[in-house]
Amino acid sequence: MDRHGPPLPDGPLIVAVNHPNSLVDAMLVFRCSDRITRPLGRAPLFDRFLLGSVLRAMGGIPVHRREDDPEAMHRNEEMFRSAVEVLHGGGAIQIYPEGKSHSETRLAEFRTGTARIALQAEEGADWGLGLSIVPVGITYAAKELARTEVAVRFGKPFGCADLKAAYRADPVAAGRRLTERIERGVRRETLNFGRPRDRILVEVAEQLYVRELRWVPWRAREPLGTRFPRLQRFAQGLEWVRGAHPEEHRRLVEKVARYARLSDELRAGEGDVPPRYSFLPVAKYVLVRGTLLALGLPFAVVGSLLWAPIVRLPGFVVRLVKPELEVTATVKLGTLLAGTFAAWILGPLLGYLVGGWTLAAAAAVVPPLCGFVAMLWMELAREVREDTAVFLRLQGRPDRREQFAKLRSELTETLRQLEKRWMEERQATASKDPDEPDT
Repeated sequence: MDRHGPPLPDGPLIVAVNHPNSLVDAMLVFRCSDRITRPLGRAPLFDRFLLGSVLRAMGGIPVHRREDDPEAMHRNEEMFRSAVEVLHGGGAIQIYPEGKSHSETRLAEFRTGTARIALQAEEGADWGLGLSIVPVGITYAAKELARTEVAVRFGKPFGCADLKAAYRADPVAAGRRLTERIERGVRRETLNFGRPRDRILVEVAEQLYVRELRWVPWRAREPLGTRFPRLQRFAQGLEWVRGAHPEEHRRLVEKVARYARLSDELRAGEGDVPPRYSFLPVAKYVLVRGTLLALGLPFAVVGSLLWAPIVRLPGFVVRLVKPELEVTATVKLGTLLAGTFAAWILGPLLGYLVGGWTLAAAAAVVPPLCGFVAMLWMELAREVREDTAVFLRLQGRPDRREQFAKLRSELTETLRQLEKRWMEERQATASKDPDEPDT
């Protein structure tokens, strides 16, 4: 997990977050924040055994949606009152302005509830509250997995006291203005794609581009948070090409898709296909990773055996419950945490009953340590297996490496030319239109 951005400000605070992954989003924001942020969540979630317990433990405030229960909408006055009271007490709340967890490739339409809470809180304090709003973007590599890369980006805080006159003149219009401001802030911290396949194209284009320009070593795996600014820029550029130059967009997509197919055939993964392999780097790779794998193997075997039932438990529960995609990771993570906690309690207890305090202490320390080593060992082993497979498949195939190198060079040059034209057009537009105030 990568956390990026400034620390949260003191005082009354609303954290406005995109919502791709149900309760996991709230847990991530709770974990990444340097202060307690109470989440607002759909009322039905509070009635679920596991999810409800977690939400109540986090100080959650239920939101009654029309699509969940039309007859309970009147209870939202209580929700607004509770949220405003938290803010008037100098507390912090986290809200999901999209109003739903979803799997779309871009932000859903923002609802005005967040803005209404903010404006009501300021009005109730005669506009002297000093409320801060912080936009947050959460991006997952593969959100359906319990363990996946995730980037949590905290944006620049802004307020809404400047809307005092607008709110008193027309509260609805002021709410829409603030909602637009919040959406712009969240959009800056998220990846948004016009079509589902665009993310794959952007990731492949960014991957080959940075390696061709030697910004990133071949076969290196960068954290999602490090790649995020580049991925966001590529996504914006792709949308510009699609709208401004549709024929060039079509040709670019075809080339990137072709490169992705070649990479898939070779099963190259994120590390791409190096143009050559030199003896010394290969020897260093084998020595370092081979040593780490050999030293960690005994601990990895023990950890895998000890934790195998717990690791398999989430998959079993998902097959049994068959949750929607938006809550699959939540169910997996919740099951994994519950199983881990139970094992951590029962292990030392059984150890004490069998062999006293000594065995209890060993049971409390050894399994978690071996499990952690096993997790790291398996990640390293997966990378080594992938790298070795690519290396072996390329042996005796200089034509294949040349094919990758040629296509990569063509795409890189195309991308550089398009970027130049994109920047020229943006500068020309900026010189004609007044700059939008930065929120």
